[in-house]
Amino acid sequence: MNRGVKFLWELLACALSLLIVIPLYFIVVNSFKNKAEAAEMSLALPKQWFILDNYSQMVEIGGVLMGLWNSTIITVSTVLLLIILSAMTAFTLQRKNTAMSGFLYVLILLGLMVPLQIIPAYFITYYLSIKTYAAAIIMLVVTNLSFGVFLYTGFFKSIPREIDEAAVIDGAGPLRLFFSVIFPLIRPVTVTLIIITFMNAWNDFGITIYFLNNPSNYTVTLTIFNFMGTYSSDWHLIFSNVVLVSLPVVIVYLVLQKHIIDGMTAGSVKG
Repeated sequence: MNRGVKFLWELLACALSLLIVIPLYFIVVNSFKNKAEAAEMSLALPKQWFILDNYSQMVEIGGVLMGLWNSTIITVSTVLLLIILSAMTAFTLQRKNTAMSGFLYVLILLGLMVPLQIIPAYFITYYLSIKTYAAAIIMLVVTNLSFGVFLYTGFFKSIPREIDEAAVIDGAGPLRLFFSVIFPLIRPVTVTLIIITFMNAWNDFGITIYFLNNPSNYTVTLTIFNFMGTYSSDWHLIFSNVVLVSLPVVIVYLVLQKHIIDGMTAGSVKG
C-alpha cells in the first residue's frame, strides 16, 4: 500500500471517528452549562462553567449514589458468576468430546441467536420467589452465558490435554485441576469477558427495569430514566447524570482495553 492510499484511509478513519467523538463532546460540554445554555443543544463552549454546581446538584437529587451501589452489586455479582459458570461449562464440554457434549454446546450457542423472552422469564422468577437483585443477576448471567461459553471453548482447544493428564497423575482432583492448573492459563479470554460483561451489565436497561421496579433498587442506568421523567427540562443535570453514569465503564475499558483483542483471538488458532 503506497503512502497516498494509506493517507486516504487514515483520513477516512479520522472522519469516521467524529461520529463517536462529537456526541461525547456534546454530552460533556453541555453538562458544564447552565439550564438555559444546555437547552439550546449547541456544541459551543459554555459562557460560564458550572462543573461543581451541576454535578453536586445532580448527585443530591438524582439518587446516583444509591444507583452506583446497586449497579456495583449487580455488575460484580454477574461478572463473577458468569466467569465461573461459563469457564467450567466450556471446559467440561470441550474436554468430554462426546455426542451429548456436542449437542449441549450447540444448544447453549442458540442463546446467541434466540432473544430473551422477558415476560415469561419475569413470571418464572416471580413464581419461584426470586426477586429484585437475585432475579436481575440471574437474567444477566443467562443472557451472557452463551457468549462466555463460546469464547472459552475456543480458547480451551488451544490448551493441550497433556496438561490435564499431568495434573491428574500428580494427584489433582477435578476442582484443583480446573482452578489451580487450567484457570490461570485462560487469563486473556477471562479479562475480555470481564470487560464485555461489565459493560453489558452496567448499561443494562431492558432486564433491570422489570426486576428492579422500586426506586431504592434502581441501577445508575435506571436513575437516568427516572431522572428524565422528573427533570425533563433540566438538560444540564441530565447530561451530568449521563457523564457520571458512563464514567466507570470508560475507566474499566481504558484500563483493560489492551487485553480485548488478545482474548478474542487467543483461541482462534489451535496449538
